[in-house]
Amino acid sequence: MQTFSLKKSKIFIKLTVLFLTAALVLTGVTPSFADDKIVPSADISWEDAPDISGTSAIMIDAGSGEILYEKNAYERRDPASVTKILTCLVALETLDPNDVATIDYDVETVGHVLGLKQGERIYIKDLLYGMMVYSANDAAEALAMEAGGSIDNFCDMMNERAEKCGAQGTTFTNPNGLNNYGQENHKTTAYDLAMISREAMKNKTFRTLVSTVSYTIPATNKSKARKLKSTNYCLYEEKKTLEVDGEKRPYKYDGAIGIKTGSTGTAGECYCGMAVRGNTGLIAVSLNALTPEERFADVIKLWDYGFSKYSTYTAAKGNTSLDELKVRRGEKSKVAVGVSSDLDLTLNKGYDEENITIEVIPSEKKITAPVKKGQNVGTLVVYKEGVKTAEAELVTLEASEKGGVLSYIGIADEHIPHFIITVILILAALIAARMLYVRHKRLQRQRRRAQRERNMRRREWDKERNPFDN
Repeated sequence: MQTFSLKKSKIFIKLTVLFLTAALVLTGVTPSFADDKIVPSADISWEDAPDISGTSAIMIDAGSGEILYEKNAYERRDPASVTKILTCLVALETLDPNDVATIDYDVETVGHVLGLKQGERIYIKDLLYGMMVYSANDAAEALAMEAGGSIDNFCDMMNERAEKCGAQGTTFTNPNGLNNYGQENHKTTAYDLAMISREAMKNKTFRTLVSTVSYTIPATNKSKARKLKSTNYCLYEEKKTLEVDGEKRPYKYDGAIGIKTGSTGTAGECYCGMAVRGNTGLIAVSLNALTPEERFADVIKLWDYGFSKYSTYTAAKGNTSLDELKVRRGEKSKVAVGVSSDLDLTLNKGYDEENITIEVIPSEKKITAPVKKGQNVGTLVVYKEGVKTAEAELVTLEASEKGGVLSYIGIADEHIPHFIITVILILAALIAARMLYVRHKRLQRQRRRAQRERNMRRREWDKERNPFDN
């Protein structure tokens, strides 16, 4: 019977594992050796969720992006003027608000309009306020023409930006949400609108626009001053009331900071709103409600529900150093690393945040210059009670160019002054030591010479005293 040595059997086992792994990969099956599944940070139960009248609805934590409620959230629908959230975001990222637009085309006259006129010169920022405060359709069209050169080109820009926001089912064919021209393909979902709004609210100017209650557009060459009032009653309307779960309440909601209303015959009554309390921001969307009152009531119900059950915890602040990585051959010896934006978790109300821990996992111990700011260098992992809950890219928070010649022996450019000072101090110490040594030797010689002279004088003196000795 043939036997295998221990060494040969180990080789055989390794080859077998390698062969089986290769076979699995080639057949499209990948082996899993560890469970790295990310679990939601909040325990979400919708059993006590409110009754929403809109056909589609959703609520997310604006910080973490976690879905806290949904109803037909991925059903593609006409969003009406809620479209303008994306129009505004693209315009802000493309145009300078202080530039002036000239209206040189046939302007839109349907629905809410500013009444723009041919040849009118108006600031971009005034068009933005007109679109987001008053929901002016002609302002949206004017911005699209300025940013894209044509409506079709601008819509391509919108759809591309929507994908970057995380939208999955959005196809916009106009910048204002009007569907008077047979634009049946102008569709999005409640989920996509929440993702687009979450991204848009990171823009400071956008937040200012959508939280503005009233605005006056100064007179132009073709028009007197235009006074605008927001269509978003949740920002300010304290006198008028609506019914929320059988209770009469004012439209104004504590903490509401935006965002946009919409209404057409095919879209129904739509509202996407955001409210903030403490560290928690909630974005809620209701599409195709029957009445303007119902769309606001839907979002208020969701806000009430969300703030009563959940809170947002920032596990890691954006652009804040979490650790340092060593740099090879760079002008800097180390660079700070962290996350590019806040890493937020949605927690159940009252959850002990002490149970949240983070781990910085660099992809390598050292990185080689040049290093760019924002360079991916690993992963930040968040654990809830020891279970992996969230993760984010670990990035460099500063750059480091290639260093000089000394960097090849481990001395970064930033340390060269210290290195030179250290070398000078060492040389000075060596010189001083040498001088002390030389002085010490000279003194020794002088002492020995003096001793010899004393000895000679003593012998001569002794001879003079004893002339008969030897």
